Amino acid sequence: MLEVVAKLLSKYKIELEKIGLTQLDVYRYPDHDEVRVKTPEGDVVLVKLPSHREAMSIEEFKENVLKEIRNIKESKKRKEK
Repeated sequence: MLEVVAKLLSKYKIELEKIGLTQLDVYRYPDHDEVRVKTPEGDVVLVKLPSHREAMSIEEFKENVLKEIRNIKESKKRKEK
């Protein structure tokens, strides 16, 4: 059973790599996951997901991660001004 879950969750890591992100850590909470990723620019970003990864499709997962990274980058740019 543990192997099946590990194999399923590795799909999410592989998807991140396909879009140029490196998964560093995953923090599991009772109602959601948080994924720490490294962007191609070298920034390290903590992405809070709305639920556990396995409760989302791969597409939903990618959309949530990309949206969160975009929001963090925009916020960072506003602070630099």
